[in-house]
Amino acid sequence: MTASRDVPDRNGETGAEPPPEQDLSAALDRLLADAEIWRPRILMSAVQLDIFSALETEPASAARIAERLGTDHAATARLLSALHEMGYLALTADGYRNMAAASAFLTSSSPHYIGSWFKLHDTDWPAWAGLTRSIREGREPAEGSIFHDRERLRTLLLAAHERALLFHLAPTVAAIDLAGVRNLLDLGGGAGSYSLGFCEANPDLVCTIFDLPDAIDIAREIISPYPMRDRIRLVCGDFTRDDLGDSHDVVFLSNVLHGEGPAAALTLLRRIRAALAPGGRVIIRDSFLEEDGTNARGGAVFGMTLMIETLEGRTHRLSDVQAMLREAGFGEIDQPSGQFLVGRVS
Repeated sequence: MTASRDVPDRNGETGAEPPPEQDLSAALDRLLADAEIWRPRILMSAVQLDIFSALETEPASAARIAERLGTDHAATARLLSALHEMGYLALTADGYRNMAAASAFLTSSSPHYIGSWFKLHDTDWPAWAGLTRSIREGREPAEGSIFHDRERLRTLLLAAHERALLFHLAPTVAAIDLAGVRNLLDLGGGAGSYSLGFCEANPDLVCTIFDLPDAIDIAREIISPYPMRDRIRLVCGDFTRDDLGDSHDVVFLSNVLHGEGPAAALTLLRRIRAALAPGGRVIIRDSFLEEDGTNARGGAVFGMTLMIETLEGRTHRLSDVQAMLREAGFGEIDQPSGQFLVGRVS
């Protein structure tokens, strides 16, 4: 881009010269893509209806798919045409069939299924409709906190579990050294993804998942097929007020701190400090903001989700969490990577 020079605008005022036409074109494409709701909404509905699972074994016509799903024939045909245009379905002489991405990630029997992520966004839809009002008036979420809505919480935890299996579990287990650790408290551990990974990688480790009753029900369901289940304890409780136990070697806190406001986050870290054995560690995995309020992984955008889905949740600045750890009594603080902070009891 060439250096800008002052040019008069329509009202004769002086302003910066606009960018070259090709830059404006690319910016406009990005702007329209960011504003488009049609494609994600189509995908959400397709996953909710389980369109892709209906095509898992063989191609089928629009009429046949509608019969299988009990949906309106004409509307189903239009949805299938849209999914074909978007590249998720192919149209053959025998009817529609899944393309590779749909088969791998959106059929419910696939080990790489991530459909709960789309279902989560579907449950979020009414809450997002209130975003403008929340910004204007500073009101609490119209739908209430997602953590206290049984069905939305289930969808959230299943979505988090599916994403962990695909993206986060292996690097997290590799990044955290648990040599010599005998017991780990997985606080707010949700579906139990990380406890499963830690126990598999560390044969002498015992994990305790501590979470709300609805979350523990889901964790029990998720861990039941795995041989490590005998080394995973399930404890129902509210970590803001219930006993966390004591003498834990490690407390693991994955994507929990961002569900709390600053005061509650500090209180929680103090409770964790009291629950640790001498020399014990709290390991925080979260999305931290830089001093300018953003991060490269979209932490500020994620923070908007927390504003409309939780009562006090937010993405915290890294420096603020480090200060909280010091105030909570952790004498040694380390950041082994961008997503992790470790506080150690002196």
